[in-house]
Amino acid sequence: MRKINILLLFFLSFTFIQCEINKEKTFIITGEIKGKFNDYIYLKYNNKIDSIVVRDNTFTFRGNIKEPAKAYLHPGSPSSKEQMVIAPFMLENSQIFISLNYRKRKFRGTNIKFIKIDSIYGSKSQDLKNNFDSKMVKTFYKETNDSIKTRLLYNNLYDLISINPKSILSGEYLAETNNRYDYLASNQIEYLYKLLDTSYQDKKNLSYIKKLIKRRKILDYGNIPPKITLPNQIGKLIDNQSFVGNFVLLEFWASWCGPCRKSNPKLIEVYNSFKHSGFEIFGISQDKDIQKWKEAIIEDKLEWTQVIDTLNNSGRMYHLTTIPYNVLLDKKGKIIGRNIKPSKLNEILIENITR
Repeated sequence: MRKINILLLFFLSFTFIQCEINKEKTFIITGEIKGKFNDYIYLKYNNKIDSIVVRDNTFTFRGNIKEPAKAYLHPGSPSSKEQMVIAPFMLENSQIFISLNYRKRKFRGTNIKFIKIDSIYGSKSQDLKNNFDSKMVKTFYKETNDSIKTRLLYNNLYDLISINPKSILSGEYLAETNNRYDYLASNQIEYLYKLLDTSYQDKKNLSYIKKLIKRRKILDYGNIPPKITLPNQIGKLIDNQSFVGNFVLLEFWASWCGPCRKSNPKLIEVYNSFKHSGFEIFGISQDKDIQKWKEAIIEDKLEWTQVIDTLNNSGRMYHLTTIPYNVLLDKKGKIIGRNIKPSKLNEILIENITR
């Protein structure tokens, strides 16, 4: 009898452990949708797509995932060309409850499906994301002083990465925030990168962070950037070091770049305000079509010095990954700003030129 009890206890313990293991390796998403939705809803993650019919405004997805990852709920097939607004969230092996809002809205004569997450519970990775986003809103985004913003961004990233080195969010935020904001120096990004457990990170994020570090090492404040020598509209070679003695903005752009063209009117205003006070702009185009480049200069009424780099050697030299991008140099040719919007450029020039 005693032997049977021991065997039964062992069996129950084993079953419990197995249940726990299986539980850890499985996700169950239980969802509700507010609004008239009686169709398939789609779950996309790690290049996988699953779908299920929504009945009585509820749905359930089951599956497993090796590590936490970004996932998306679609109100229509992800492989279709149908325009829609999707709901992103962090997926992991746990029991997750999601409440969604669904509606249709007309945009340019077309009915577009919208789904938005009202609330989500059960994903620790989503909680981590929400907490970091909230912290950034309460600290970094509220601050206007650049030196304080630099400190806040570094501290927020340090707190996230040092406590959660395995989280995919740590690598993602290190790449994303430093791509969007040029506050941190190369040694700061490099130190944060070393805190990551790279075996758990997205390879694209890791590759991008390495490029960021290389770019910042070249473009850290106080550095003199590499010399760029390129032809202007009539084929005359001009280099950025010929502007020493003036404040100069190295402006990387192209005729096909929508955001570049959109910012030109504001940049013209700044240029006109300071062009007689020791300020120059050195426009470096990544166009391959020389004629379209020349036409864009005329159409946008750009009066500053322009050169073209059809092979994009300058972009590779500076490790640029996107345009528009700019670098501000002082009268000695040293870097004092990066990726500056026209409004901020105006403030910097007022402070340095008019004082």
